[in-house]
Amino acid sequence: MIRKLKFNGLWYPDDEEELEKLVKITPYGENNLLGVVPHAGLYYSSSLIKLFFNSLDSKVNKIILLSPSHYYSLEDNQIVSGNFEYYESKFKNIKGFSLSLFNQGYEKITVEEHAIEMILPFIAQINNISLCTAHVNKFNNMDIASEYAHKILSAIDEKTAVIASSDFTHYGYRFNYTPYGKIINEDIVNKVSLHDREVANQFIRGNTIETYLKLNNIEKATICGLAPILIVSEMAKINKMKGKILAQSNSITPPFYEKNFVSYLSLAWRK
Repeated sequence: MIRKLKFNGLWYPDDEEELEKLVKITPYGENNLLGVVPHAGLYYSSSLIKLFFNSLDSKVNKIILLSPSHYYSLEDNQIVSGNFEYYESKFKNIKGFSLSLFNQGYEKITVEEHAIEMILPFIAQINNISLCTAHVNKFNNMDIASEYAHKILSAIDEKTAVIASSDFTHYGYRFNYTPYGKIINEDIVNKVSLHDREVANQFIRGNTIETYLKLNNIEKATICGLAPILIVSEMAKINKMKGKILAQSNSITPPFYEKNFVSYLSLAWRK
């Protein structure tokens, strides 16, 4: 099965030259193997995604891309996947592979998921690369989350990168999330930015499960890929990897006429 493009010309340019200007990576190799990247339309997110792929370890020949499922509900505590021979992109088809540790038979989720497709133009620029995609929405059993992190580490080698596809806070009426006030202004945008930066730093410091539980159970946070981030940061903690924030931005521009906005961060870990 080939995973065909669905958001071409909608969430990113249909014109290949225009797209290349937006997503062209220039690797400088910081040996990063784990990351978190946003998945908004590429006019918003490409600059942050590029930073991770520019710093990707040059030895990488496989990528596991973990994303939430925006369009289908999933049972808690499971990571689901499908089997694809190739993933289509505007540049080239990306060879697929699967991992038996994920629940199989969920191809329809990947076919519909923008959180996968937004990352494909960047992956397609890497030579001799293979891709496995999987989806997880929520953990209410932290033992299972930790088990998945250990199982993934046991199934990969030093040439495999694992990436969580996730935007950060979704703020406003549309998202039913307005803890700092309902009328968006510069102060609210700054508070969300500070909050999300601290969240990112907590995951980088290895406070993975505590941070996840606080965000999920107390704050009712609107970070869509919180569970994928948990898995990646838990893997980094187990392997004692060094992490950092690569960049931060959001979808809003002054003079703050928007009624809703989304916050974005890009993170990376290396040994």
